[in-house]
Amino acid sequence: MIALHPTFHPNFVQFLKEFNVTFDYFECHELLEDYWKDISPKKKTHPLTALILLSTSMYHWRRGNIKGAIKTMQGSIKRLEETFPSTYYETINFPKLQQDITHSIGLMLKKSTFENFTIDIIDDHLLLLVNELEIPSSEDIHFLTHKHMLRDRSEILNEREKQKKRRDDL
Repeated sequence: MIALHPTFHPNFVQFLKEFNVTFDYFECHELLEDYWKDISPKKKTHPLTALILLSTSMYHWRRGNIKGAIKTMQGSIKRLEETFPSTYYETINFPKLQQDITHSIGLMLKKSTFENFTIDIIDDHLLLLVNELEIPSSEDIHFLTHKHMLRDRSEILNEREKQKKRRDDL
């Protein structure tokens, strides 16, 4: 097993695999949000938040929510610029990512159909780690497009019920 570089948190590695191979942008968001909450809770100016916004935008765009996609993609590029330089950005082709985001915003403004892109990994060690990961089982496009509504939400609903009960007991 290869030792992880400090910036190569397993969630970051998995994010890149999901973004580039399965195009599961909902999962990308979840992975980075969990990681971000662990290392920098509530600090919205952290570099990971730019990638979280990017994932959210791609998810919205594929679902046809152009307005939400444009807003979050614009937020992503703004956050990328605000948080540059970053050790996260040193591991990927940052200029190409900026170009891809700018190009995507242009397509969205023209109301073009969804067009995915990949994040080029320029760090050999990170690329090796990403390539070593098993490809997650592929979901059908309908599930990936509407995952937030189709996933098992029982845990979320149970937690909401517990919170409601606590409030009612007060």
